[in-house]
Amino acid sequence: MKKIIGSINPTYPIGLTIMFLYLLMIMGAFVTSTGSGLACPDWPLCYGSVRPPFRINIWFEWGHRLLGGVTGLLLIISTIFVWLRYKGAARILTALLLGLLFLGVLIGGVTVLTEAPYLDNIFRIAIVSSHLIIATMVLVSLIFTLRKISTNSNVTEKGYTFFLFSLVYLQVIMGILVRYSRASLACPDFPLCQGQIIPYLGNSAVALHFTHRITAGAVLLFTLFMLYRAIKGNHGIRAAVITLSLVLLQAAFGISVVLTGMFLPVIIMHGATGFILLGWLAYQSAPFLFSKRDRVWKMQVAGSR
Repeated sequence: MKKIIGSINPTYPIGLTIMFLYLLMIMGAFVTSTGSGLACPDWPLCYGSVRPPFRINIWFEWGHRLLGGVTGLLLIISTIFVWLRYKGAARILTALLLGLLFLGVLIGGVTVLTEAPYLDNIFRIAIVSSHLIIATMVLVSLIFTLRKISTNSNVTEKGYTFFLFSLVYLQVIMGILVRYSRASLACPDFPLCQGQIIPYLGNSAVALHFTHRITAGAVLLFTLFMLYRAIKGNHGIRAAVITLSLVLLQAAFGISVVLTGMFLPVIIMHGATGFILLGWLAYQSAPFLFSKRDRVWKMQVAGSR
């Protein structure tokens, strides 16, 4: 069995896990957006059974849990494949993934048992938001692992892409906080906010929403800079165009969320595009992260001789 597993390229199970995790994150957004988060009042079962009553909101939530179970199993399988073939950073990343998986499952259970979607305070926001934030961490770690084991990380990237990835990750986290703190319509108009260029920021919801918009503007400007740099250097133009396209699409859906008063399909597409953008930039920026780590390691080895 070990020989058979060792003969399979680990990129295949990791790629499959990334796909399932992406679907899980979109389905999670759908569950919360439709108010189905507590359709199953118990955990880990649903109405004390693996075959709960057939009602659409119950099966939204139960389907999300089942998909989460499959994704978790794929994550464990991917970890086994990596540990049989690789050492170093790849093992560290997959070990981190298992820790995040356990934490995500635990928080998912706490979300149900404490009825977090019904709590209108900072505790609710922290529990519900952290569940999705952990999912993004798992997604990024999986993509880093995939890039580490599939390509040569010894590149000359200067770190601009990694900075953009970090900026987008901050934007995604802020978007999650905006969504689950119910601040999505704190600025109900666009491009102004409550009819002002700079609104009154004494209200926390308005301040969070407005900061989210400012960060989005920073992402767009830096993406344009990346495209200019690529064209000027005649290198990486295709990747820069793809990044700009995703940023513009994400911005369009974000604006539409406000202008449509949070129309459900627009909300789902906003999240789905944001996760694709995050994953794309994680894949593009991973070589910089690993090349820096490898250079530091080599300097330490040389210094010890």
